[in-house]
Amino acid sequence: MNLSRQLYTFVLGIALLQLGILDSQSLAQFPTAGPEYDIFKEDIGEWDVEITSFFTGAPVVTKGTETNEMLGDFWLITSFEGEMLGQKFKGRGSTGYDDKTKQYVGTWIDSLSPGMMHLKGDYDKEKKTLTLTGMAPGMDGNPAKHRMTTVYEDGQRVTMMYITPEGGDESPFMKLVYKKRGRSANN
Repeated sequence: MNLSRQLYTFVLGIALLQLGILDSQSLAQFPTAGPEYDIFKEDIGEWDVEITSFFTGAPVVTKGTETNEMLGDFWLITSFEGEMLGQKFKGRGSTGYDDKTKQYVGTWIDSLSPGMMHLKGDYDKEKKTLTLTGMAPGMDGNPAKHRMTTVYEDGQRVTMMYITPEGGDESPFMKLVYKKRGRSANN
């Protein structure tokens, strides 16, 4: 839109407001978070994570931490730190809900990959399970399908990550067991 059209639209809007044809409520109707966003409330906070990696053959267990906070009412922002392949590892994610597609969506970036993963999937309320899938570089750098299944139970989460390389079979990649800090075994 060119500058004169923007100015005309602005002036017309102000005039319509002044004449009472438009009210300020009709201009500023912000969306509200529905029940689909309730799942994120369980994720808010600081978590200790036990990471079991399967991609090197024999399972390798390391530790990590994750901090989650909401960005407004719609986006869960994740900050993850741990160790992978003998190196310090940092990752950042965002998860939300797409009202148009009726699916959960997310992104993931980390310090060991130049690619960004875009995720989408569904939440099974009865099983308390969120399943997200996306494409991102695999361990060999080639495109691979990633599937993450997170089960919410008794104040903790367990995420299983699977990877399917092009032309290959799905195999377990990592298991992450999250325990919320400040929560006793009975909470």
